Amino acid sequence: MSTLSPPASSSWGRQLAIWLAFIVLDTGTQLAFKWGADGIGDMDFGLAMMAKAISLPGVWLATLGYIGVFVVWMAILRDMPLSRAFPMTGLVYVTVPLFAWFTFDEHIDLVRAGGIALIIAGVFLLGGDE
Repeated sequence: MSTLSPPASSSWGRQLAIWLAFIVLDTGTQLAFKWGADGIGDMDFGLAMMAKAISLPGVWLATLGYIGVFVVWMAILRDMPLSRAFPMTGLVYVTVPLFAWFTFDEHIDLVRAGGIALIIAGVFLLGGDE
């Protein structure tokens, strides 16, 4: 077996757990970035804004979240072809708006809700078994 070859098989439960970890981490990371960005306010980009950003817990949580997403993404790609895995990352385009709605009271209009439905359909079509 080549060191570049994925394992011959992976349990369905393990893949589900890894995907749930990816979705939770990536969604949480995006929400943490929003929390951090809200803390910056309307400061102009520059050293003062960067200094403020690194003092915010949301920015640190988002940074740690991206590290976690990286680790989980490597585990996903170890077990699944990129052509199948990548479309499934689109599920974050569903979870982020929904949690932003709950957390930050962001609005989801009919067009956005329709887009979310199309993403879900696309994930099932592209990410399904080959």
